[in-house]
Amino acid sequence: MTNQELIAALAKRLVWTQRQTSDTLDATVSIINTNLEDSNSINIQGFGLFETKKKGERISVNPVSKQRFLIPPKITLAFRPGQTIKDNLKKIEVNE
Repeated sequence: MTNQELIAALAKRLVWTQRQTSDTLDATVSIINTNLEDSNSINIQGFGLFETKKKGERISVNPVSKQRFLIPPKITLAFRPGQTIKDNLKKIEVNE
């Protein structure tokens, strides 16, 4: 689903204009980004938990040249789905 498809679906469901929906979605994403930049976790009831995690620095080895190098620490984003999503995904049958 693209951003425009999401906005159209939300606008239809909320009976809003696409402009209102787009502005609301932009504001929501902005608030989420600001909180994650400040290392605050965000729990959306029925959806899941977004949180930042710090990965420490580590030493890695190039398998070809056997050269060792240092990988600096970094902050990554983690998502843990809520129980509602987990239950809904378990109900879906996989057709392979």
